Amino acid sequence: MGYDPGRAPEREYPQPTARYEGAHEHRAAVVGLTALAGTLMLLVGLWNIAIGIVALSRSHIYVTAPVAGYTFRWNLTGWGWADIGFGILVFATGLSVFLGMAWARYLGAVLAVIGAVGHFLLLPFTPIWSILVIALYALVIWALLYPRQEARQF
Repeated sequence: MGYDPGRAPEREYPQPTARYEGAHEHRAAVVGLTALAGTLMLLVGLWNIAIGIVALSRSHIYVTAPVAGYTFRWNLTGWGWADIGFGILVFATGLSVFLGMAWARYLGAVLAVIGAVGHFLLLPFTPIWSILVIALYALVIWALLYPRQEARQF
């Protein structure tokens, strides 16, 4: 078979094999999960900033009940500043997730672990809310660390 200048070149692209079937659906699911995680991180960041501001300015809003023998105690001013700092960091990381920065997914997972541990420490004070937030953090961790398939060209 030689080259024929009068004949148009044939362009055949390899057909997807069983290995690549469903790759488009997988990619769409991963993008959707990452967007969900980024959105939750933005909301959690704003929520923590608001809680921190309220704790600093209107500490009488929070009712603190002493739990007998509870090891992890901190005053409201400390929690307020910690919430503001953590909220800013989570919000900025959520924006970076939306910008597609790979490092932001890993930092977001680490921050979600820290947030889940923080809410674990609050279990005696707000058990239902803490369990709900820990579950949301677990969803964020799963969505950010879900394995990604690189775009394949045939």
